[in-house]
Amino acid sequence: MTADFLFVSDDKYVKNLGICTYSVMHNMCPAVDKVRLFVMDCGITEQNKQKLRHQAARFDNAEMIFYDIDEKLNAVVPKVKTRWHRAIYGRLFLNELPALYSDMDRLIYLDCDLLMDRPVTDLFTVDLSGKCLAAVTDADNSPRKQALGMDPDCNYINSGVLVIDTARWIQLDASRRIIEYINSFPEALLYPDQDAINYVLGHEIVILPPEFNMMWMICKRDIPKMLRRIPDFYYSAEELEYALYNPSIVHFAGHNMWSFDGITPVAAGVFKKYRKLCDWNDCKRQFGSAGEFGRWLLMSVKRTLYGDYKKANI
Repeated sequence: MTADFLFVSDDKYVKNLGICTYSVMHNMCPAVDKVRLFVMDCGITEQNKQKLRHQAARFDNAEMIFYDIDEKLNAVVPKVKTRWHRAIYGRLFLNELPALYSDMDRLIYLDCDLLMDRPVTDLFTVDLSGKCLAAVTDADNSPRKQALGMDPDCNYINSGVLVIDTARWIQLDASRRIIEYINSFPEALLYPDQDAINYVLGHEIVILPPEFNMMWMICKRDIPKMLRRIPDFYYSAEELEYALYNPSIVHFAGHNMWSFDGITPVAAGVFKKYRKLCDWNDCKRQFGSAGEFGRWLLMSVKRTLYGDYKKANI
């Protein structure tokens, strides 16, 4: 079995890409015959690409392939400025990969601000029932559906982890339609690429268990309180509790894992584990503000009180 993964990064986020791809290879290479890591390159220096290739070479059955899409991103030109870097649109050009790799049936897209902590081979065989995507529901499910005018029967998913049927994606002309939506309705988009994926493909999505995209908004000890605040959230308290302590993928979702390595000891322990193992283990912790330092200090106290996640494996 060949496991195909897709990432998008520029040079600013290359150390996130480094630790993320290491976590994928660490877990997937022993579980499958081959791992292919496709990187949509939005401006990574040759020096950093060599470092990424060197890290991949530590695994006998891993291959890292870069695609320069810096110029292609000009096709996505939202009329309203957002706080998001244009690299977020890189995944929308995945339609070019199946044409180059005819053996690619299923592709898993991963944001660079997440870490895999166990093999996800099940995602390559999960039943998509003829649909295009599988993903985990986002905590902003109801407000984003209302804001975008989505069908209430659809679920608004977080696009940090996407299991993609590449043939169905191409059949639906998804890349063109999503880019067209972004450029046509920029004023409606809070999370441009994610909102557009949900709106265009809302009826083409299968919902995954939350452990495949364990986000910070789920990483709360008081799960019942969170569910009261989000009454129409897709998952039960039992499902979230299981995911909290048994995550396959931990998603830092907007938090800089290098300055603030997790909301809970779960996420903190996973980061600590792969930081030690990856080629970016010499990167020093940096804080952008006093508030960021304070949050990290509080996290350190929590780790002391509750213990690191999977201490035996760190």
